[in-house]
Amino acid sequence: MNDNFIESLTPQKLKDLDINKLNELPVKIREYMISSVSKTGGHIGANLSVVELTIALHRVFDSPKDKIIFDTGHQGYTHKIITGRGKDLKTLNQPNGMSRFITRSESAHDIIDASHAGTSLSIACGLALSNEIKNKENYVVPVIGDGSLVEGLAFEGLNYVSVHNTKLVIILNDNGMAIAPNVGGINKITSDTDYIHLCRNFFDGFGIKYFCVENGHSISNLVDAYELAKNCSSPSIVHVKTIKGNGLDFAAEHPYKMHFSMPFNPSNGKGASPTIAGKTYAVVAAEALKEKIVEDDEVFVITPATPYASSLDDLKNQFPERIFDVGMAEQHAVVMACGMALDGLKPIVCFQTTFMQRAFDQLIHDMCFMDLAVTILGVRSGFAGLDSPTHHGIYDIPYLRSIPNLNIVYPVNSYDMSQTIKDRLKNPKGPMVILHPYEAISKNEVKNFSSFNEDICEVVKGNIGIIFCIGNTLEQALELRQLIKESNMGEYSVACVRTIKPTPTDKIIELIGKCENVISYEESTLSGGLGSQISEVLADNGSKLNMIRIGIDDIFVPTGEKLDLAKYCGIDPHTALEKIKNQFIQNEI
Repeated sequence: MNDNFIESLTPQKLKDLDINKLNELPVKIREYMISSVSKTGGHIGANLSVVELTIALHRVFDSPKDKIIFDTGHQGYTHKIITGRGKDLKTLNQPNGMSRFITRSESAHDIIDASHAGTSLSIACGLALSNEIKNKENYVVPVIGDGSLVEGLAFEGLNYVSVHNTKLVIILNDNGMAIAPNVGGINKITSDTDYIHLCRNFFDGFGIKYFCVENGHSISNLVDAYELAKNCSSPSIVHVKTIKGNGLDFAAEHPYKMHFSMPFNPSNGKGASPTIAGKTYAVVAAEALKEKIVEDDEVFVITPATPYASSLDDLKNQFPERIFDVGMAEQHAVVMACGMALDGLKPIVCFQTTFMQRAFDQLIHDMCFMDLAVTILGVRSGFAGLDSPTHHGIYDIPYLRSIPNLNIVYPVNSYDMSQTIKDRLKNPKGPMVILHPYEAISKNEVKNFSSFNEDICEVVKGNIGIIFCIGNTLEQALELRQLIKESNMGEYSVACVRTIKPTPTDKIIELIGKCENVISYEESTLSGGLGSQISEVLADNGSKLNMIRIGIDDIFVPTGEKLDLAKYCGIDPHTALEKIKNQFIQNEI
């Protein structure tokens, strides 16, 4: 078997392999995967654990007639190789390249678009029920990890699975990890020395027939178990024990670090990193949290299984009694923080904002309705890079602005980020979300202007108009100002809005007092975002100033680097300039 064979692999070719060739296939797929992903970056650890699991799935089931659903979707590389996309793996993390996740636009074998955890069982219930209604004979096969199984939605799906005796075969990939090591009661069951007995009792209680494959890297054992499950008259589950990073020594030894990695040296792991290079806002936030943890014994930090994204690893090691990883349980994270705040503690919940939206009801019903002093740090507000279109934090400001009692701050720069956290935790009152972007701190970071304590910081003054921006568009706003000046359209002020809620109405009115034109500039959806906020103030105060909003239209944005996505969305400074010219010139006619 060579690369050409791997790149031309199909489900039928796999089924036609004799047993000797079949047993050679995992080694070749791993070699190909490691060679490709070490150059592009990707979810290497997660995918190395499911090579045999996936080969056996395509050996036993008939995709796409049988619906194989990968929960979260980041562990689908072997599935993509088997379904004819091996060559495309080399384009991972490239513009217009292969997605890191399962996506329907790539193949009929990808049943859903997935990048958030815990959805597979509910999707599977719906597909299996549809099969029953339409008298279809195909199987539905959700593949879910032990980390995802703790999601509330996964439990809701699990609760309903046995209501209908459908052809539903659940594959539980158990490698003891989400991104970080698993925690909680489910982990206690699956990691117990008597886990088979405990798990059988657990799933039998749900009316789900239980099978176990103790060596999840044996194709023959997997095939046998899948066949048994396939022939059950009721829903079944195959519990597969796997090793995260299997086949790459340093990935298996460091399954947390190597869950996802930027490009790395495959021989020694040099260069392996789960995040972007350089000092990030998350690192600055973690440094501020450390300072407060040391000086205040009422400060506690909660993360729902993503300590790496919030740079909490060192803190977690230094202060294990003050940092709580609750597993992949976003709703629980918020409400647990509410309970702590009710008794006078100072909880901070560290989210990626794409996952914070999963706790939207808890933000309203528990945190904000009770007006509790819970602090949320939201990393990756704005464009989120190459992960998945659903990972962008471009909806956070619009939906958060709608919630009463909530304070929203977007710091101007890294210094402001640190100081905002420290000031907040001195004497927190009411709920607050502090947002920050997914990017390294710029060497050209704007530092020298009046005050970080104001709701809006006027970074530079002008005489004809004003550009309102937030922290993640400040550099672009300054570039846009220069382009406007070079186009002989006058000098504009640039004002960075720190306090998004409550709306700093008086300051906005003061700043627009002598302006002819107003521009808002944001890395957020226009509907409900910063531009809407400024427009509301103008309208409510009877202003007839010309205004143009630069932001993201009502679309889902693909993956990509920040600058590329800005151009795609028409919010890069040069495209913004053309919009401004066209609109303001039109208004003058």
